[in-house]
Amino acid sequence: MQKTTAETIKGPWPSGAVLLDVRTAMEHDECRVQSDHLHIPLDQLDPDGLAAQLPGGKTTPVVILCKAGMRAQKAAERLDGAGFSNVTVVDGGLDACERCGVAVHKGRDGARDRLSLERQVRIAAGLLVVTGALLSIWVDIAFLGLSIAVGCGLVFAGITNRCGLALLLTRAPWNKSD
Repeated sequence: MQKTTAETIKGPWPSGAVLLDVRTAMEHDECRVQSDHLHIPLDQLDPDGLAAQLPGGKTTPVVILCKAGMRAQKAAERLDGAGFSNVTVVDGGLDACERCGVAVHKGRDGARDRLSLERQVRIAAGLLVVTGALLSIWVDIAFLGLSIAVGCGLVFAGITNRCGLALLLTRAPWNKSD
């Protein structure tokens, strides 16, 4: 497995290379690179199924992209473990691509607009903290544990760049692709 910079996405591509975006469907709907690419969310990535789609199978050069690089790294490890021989991760992900001027498409092509996942997490976390605080005042002090748990979850998400609440919200009915 190799790493490459976001400038690689601007091209020219290695012969026969495939760009694979492993972000969630909601994230992909919100913003994606304009160049040709495959979109397979990390939780749905089947290395053997992917190999069957690629003209060179497991020898096809695969460049993997996510938002910041963590999921792309996991996808690369999965593909490496399945015998793919030419896997590259875009260091910094789509965030780095946008910063260096890679053309991206934002929006959902005529579909209804949604709140971004980040805004949904902020709203949900805020409501949970306020609910826990009010219930601890009006019902029982033990409800303060809800506010503390949400605060700890936010700290964990900030440190690890993994958010359980975001993962739950991507599965909510209003966040499913039409």
